[in-house]
Amino acid sequence: MVKITFNKELPKKRIAVIDRDLCTKEKCGYICMKVCPVNKVGKECITVDEEGYPVISEELCIGCGICVSKCPVDAITIVNLSLDFDRVIHSYGPNSFRLYSLALPKEGELVGFLGKNGIGKTTTIKILAKKLVPNFGKGITTWEEALKEMTIEERAFFQKERTLSLKPQYIESMRQPITVEEFLKMLKLELPQFEHLKERKLSELSGGELQKLALEVALAKEADLYYIDEPTNFLDIGERLRYALEIRERLEGKDVVVVDHDLAFIDYVVDYVYLFVGEEDTYGFASNIRPVRNGINEYLEGYLKTENFRFREFPIKFDHYSESETGGEIAFSYPSFTKTYPGFKLEAEGSEIREEEVIGIVGKNGIGKSTFLKVIAGVEPSDQGKLHSLKVSYKPQYIPLYKERAKEWGIPGWILEGLKIRQALLEKPFEKLSGGQMQKLAIARALSQEADLYVLDEPTAYLDIENRVILAKFLKDFALRKKVPLMVIDHDIVFIDKIASRLIVFEGEPGKHGRASPALDKEEGMNAFLKAVDITMRRDKDTKRPRINKKGSVLDREQREKGKYYNING
Repeated sequence: MVKITFNKELPKKRIAVIDRDLCTKEKCGYICMKVCPVNKVGKECITVDEEGYPVISEELCIGCGICVSKCPVDAITIVNLSLDFDRVIHSYGPNSFRLYSLALPKEGELVGFLGKNGIGKTTTIKILAKKLVPNFGKGITTWEEALKEMTIEERAFFQKERTLSLKPQYIESMRQPITVEEFLKMLKLELPQFEHLKERKLSELSGGELQKLALEVALAKEADLYYIDEPTNFLDIGERLRYALEIRERLEGKDVVVVDHDLAFIDYVVDYVYLFVGEEDTYGFASNIRPVRNGINEYLEGYLKTENFRFREFPIKFDHYSESETGGEIAFSYPSFTKTYPGFKLEAEGSEIREEEVIGIVGKNGIGKSTFLKVIAGVEPSDQGKLHSLKVSYKPQYIPLYKERAKEWGIPGWILEGLKIRQALLEKPFEKLSGGQMQKLAIARALSQEADLYVLDEPTAYLDIENRVILAKFLKDFALRKKVPLMVIDHDIVFIDKIASRLIVFEGEPGKHGRASPALDKEEGMNAFLKAVDITMRRDKDTKRPRINKKGSVLDREQREKGKYYNING
């Protein structure tokens, strides 16, 4: 259980973090040391270590923030805490990230980790998997020493021998020049569902194929403890629901931890959650465990009731009903068309697309969404000929490892501010960024171009909940400011519900044929889409967030009978 207390006076507890990937050391002349008012009176608040990096004493720091504002590369973060924690679980060193509590799995239950990126979920999983020795801020390096610092409950957990199965967060690390068949032989696994892919190399698989392979491998292993890290990236909503059911059925009675940012998925797959809060790359702690509905609603509210702690100044809200804004003037239109490839045919109904609107593009993987966009943009002709030439700015599904740094892209300040992108990210080599950071910069890059139409392909991949909400708001503001339409392909139904004014719904059989509807009113489109994937949804009575009904439940049956797969009123 996490114990926190509040300082009644001005905050005295401070955390100082220096990003060593950004710090230029002596090249700036150690400006931070020169401007520090504590240093100026003869005390050693900021010193230099043996590697030449500045070190900030958190005991002497007065939290003035002058060093933060004067640092030329935005490498310093100072956080004034209004609360005290009873102990540190793990610290990565002086002026580095630290974790203040340890979230333990609940025996025989499905537990979710929910929270923004960079505040300790991955560190927690590494500790629970015994891949990282918690040092309790004391330089501990062995498990024998660590056990002495633990509570009775923690010690009991770590002293028990467990077998582990892990589905990693970043599946791109699996892209090796070996075939699926060779990969499965190495693991001594037989997975007949991948027979059709056995001759394909892992490096050639799509994101969805690789994600499903990683999931099936993790689920196939016999283990006592399962860690499923971000399983929904690149999966469509039908596949997400199928794996939610598989995780529940196949891992029943096991200790399971699931980390994901798709609220509808987490709500469906787990029974309990820990809420992780803190400051990105600075500090983090996990709340006490709570039932999943209560936990998600508290997370959206930004307030931990049990701990009496507000961690966000504003709640994340959802409209009670979904407006279907039609936008401004007609930006462009297209007629009905077909596009045929060997073994695949797309049929699309014509539509008018308006300025200032965000169109959600929804449907299973492999039924022509990308093909549709290529034809609309004039990149490829339809069977009837080229429709028109639009200048399109496109954010791809798979983000390349750009050689240049983002500061060279000339991203306007209002876009950086709107997406909450820190200047420091622009300075970092692309390969040193996290998946979420890469995603935000790729989105900003696409939105910085001049275009008639902006297309974002799966922009929520690797983004945490907070950044999905920020992105949703900014995309609507962007469309209004630029007076242009946006088309967004995504499988996070909560995100689509929040951003889209209308929907283009894709149905069909993956790899064989697809049909694209015209741009439909939000309610009509969501009903058509959810019916196609055989899901009913309601709104939470407190937060109004969309929730997937359990199949066969009273609500599920009632909505199906009424033909209301998308219940906008509750």
